[in-house]
Amino acid sequence: MYDIIGDIHGEFESLEEMLQTLGYKKEAGVYAHSERKAVFVGDFVDRGFRVIDSLCLIKNMVDYGSAYAIVGNHELNVLAYYTKDEEGFPLREHSLKNKAQIRRTYLEFQANKQAKKVYLKWLRSLPMFLEFDDFRVVHACWDQEAVDLMREKHPQNRLSKNFLRKIHAKKGKLYEACMLLLKGREFALPNDMIIKDSYGIKRSMFRIKWWNKMEGESFSSLAFGNRFKLPHYTIPPELCVEIPPYSVENPPVFFGHYCLNGQAGVIRDNLCCVDACVANGGHLIAYRWDGNRKLNPNNIVKV
Repeated sequence: MYDIIGDIHGEFESLEEMLQTLGYKKEAGVYAHSERKAVFVGDFVDRGFRVIDSLCLIKNMVDYGSAYAIVGNHELNVLAYYTKDEEGFPLREHSLKNKAQIRRTYLEFQANKQAKKVYLKWLRSLPMFLEFDDFRVVHACWDQEAVDLMREKHPQNRLSKNFLRKIHAKKGKLYEACMLLLKGREFALPNDMIIKDSYGIKRSMFRIKWWNKMEGESFSSLAFGNRFKLPHYTIPPELCVEIPPYSVENPPVFFGHYCLNGQAGVIRDNLCCVDACVANGGHLIAYRWDGNRKLNPNNIVKV
């Protein structure tokens, strides 16, 4: 059986507390469970103050065989920041904004260049999604077309240097598939709609439910995991784009990314978001998979 654990973001103490709560004990210095394995949904880096410690713990578990891990959008950002294109320029511009987004990771890597080398190499080896016999794991959005394209065009399913260079040089379908899996679906607001977040910054895009059709939804009912409010009126049909719905008959999907705080957990019988904003005043949560394809809110563990 498995325990699917949400976004860590350098919160090492919460990570250890979660593993201990779930019954994992150290074997040869590595957390392991006699009957279960942990599955981490990505976003180990940034925000918290013990990024390297968190990476070390998770890597040791994966290497030992007591855990699986996938990458999230924060790993994508870090890897792109530290990967250069064929002309020697970083794939992700070293602007003040981009450096601020990875600040905690950047500071720790600056202080420990050997750890930086080890963990960047390891992060490049992790998959973007996992499919087990009875459930699926992705950081932000399980889009079957994106998954199928990745399996066909990039079966390695890793954020290798060559892959990152390729998708950034030509921002085509593979780039879009990668962004969809790791960052989810976003929808552009109409030009005449002015929405500001809690910091007073105007927003032009908002995150949406990737499993529902848009037709008939309001801006607020379609929104998912945003830190600003949207209007309740119905989205005009001419603005709607086709979203392939994720059927209730499909295997359960576990994902993180959306920082739902108290709303995190089982979203639907076969959908579960395990990002409860541990690095933003929330909690770290996990889902204890018991083999039942109908997800049970009672299987959520919070620390």
